[in-house]
Amino acid sequence: MELHYSIYRKVKIYFNKVCGTLPYLEDLKHRTTIPEGKALIGARISEFRLVQAQLVAFFINPGIAIPYVPASRCLALKMWYTDPALLSPSSLAVLLRHLTKADVMVLQEAGYIASEPLMPLKLGKLFTDHRERLAHISDHQEQVGPSR
Repeated sequence: MELHYSIYRKVKIYFNKVCGTLPYLEDLKHRTTIPEGKALIGARISEFRLVQAQLVAFFINPGIAIPYVPASRCLALKMWYTDPALLSPSSLAVLLRHLTKADVMVLQEAGYIASEPLMPLKLGKLFTDHRERLAHISDHQEQVGPSR
């Protein structure tokens, strides 16, 4: 199977955003003073690590022909969860608001990629499943508390 140039480029940019977001989320997890915040951020870290591993597994498949795309064309210009307000939220509600705002951006981008008409089914399913898991994390974050 040969992957279309534009699809590979979009997925590679998404992958770079995931890779760039993970260290930022890990730093947020360590810096937050809100106990519930650690669980909220930890759930996102787990999801991004999973999608990162799934994308690597997809692309190391020798049956896929990957087009040449210069690395300079696949740079992620902006990462998610980089709002400075996330560094020192005044309350759990503020943290939830900023995490949800960032989740919406991730969900939109993943949906945009998943809806590509030339997207291979397996890769499209990977993005659809990722969106569903992240939406579930975002929708159920109020249930995360100090007892978990």
